[in-house]
Amino acid sequence: MSGFNELSETALTDIASGLKNAGSLLMLGIGGTAEVQRAIDTGVPVVKIIKPFKKAELIYKKLKDAENRGCVAVGMDIDHFYGASRGDTVDMMDIFGPQNTDMLQQLISSTKLPFIIKGVLSVQDAEEAVRIGARAILVSTHGSASVDFAIPSTIALTDIVKAVNDRITVLVDTGFKTGNDVLKALALGAKAVGFASSIFLAWGAGESRGVENLINQVTAELARTMAATGCSNLSAVDRSIIVQVI
Repeated sequence: MSGFNELSETALTDIASGLKNAGSLLMLGIGGTAEVQRAIDTGVPVVKIIKPFKKAELIYKKLKDAENRGCVAVGMDIDHFYGASRGDTVDMMDIFGPQNTDMLQQLISSTKLPFIIKGVLSVQDAEEAVRIGARAILVSTHGSASVDFAIPSTIALTDIVKAVNDRITVLVDTGFKTGNDVLKALALGAKAVGFASSIFLAWGAGESRGVENLINQVTAELARTMAATGCSNLSAVDRSIIVQVI
């Protein structure tokens, strides 16, 4: 998540507090060290995703800062190498730049924290993430902000999960809103699901309490449907659930 300052001065701490109270975690995107610290100060577990800056020293600096401040994991986007798409405009091309897999492998080796590669949409990229030592991949279209005609993350998920075969943890986001959405993603092999857009809406409706209520409602719906489909715990959720529901 990012763009908190565009909402209000308190949006970051409100959202972080709501997630913490609901027992969830916060994945932060672009932003400075002060933003990371404000989130950590609420007590929520923070994952810091670093952008592929042209200056490699800036990447290492932000990674080490996240580690020193107490983030529980770090990672990098691989779908913003040539700037960010905002509607019909491409910007930040002077800030972001391509980095090769050798550099990414060195970055992974330089930290003691679990490293997540975000923006994976192909089996080839998933296999490469396994090869260079990442602990997890996030199957994501970046809310369609990278390529607006990319394969939907849910469609890409199945082949990726099959290919990596539990050699790496697979996460997924983009387009998930409800507990039943989460159940479908888990049934397809994801280990966790992100849904930033709904969290922003929940914050708009009720600030910190709104975010907490959203997570609790999603969790309650997930638990209800798991019970209806005979799943006593998350490890029992598999592709057979989708067949039952259909």
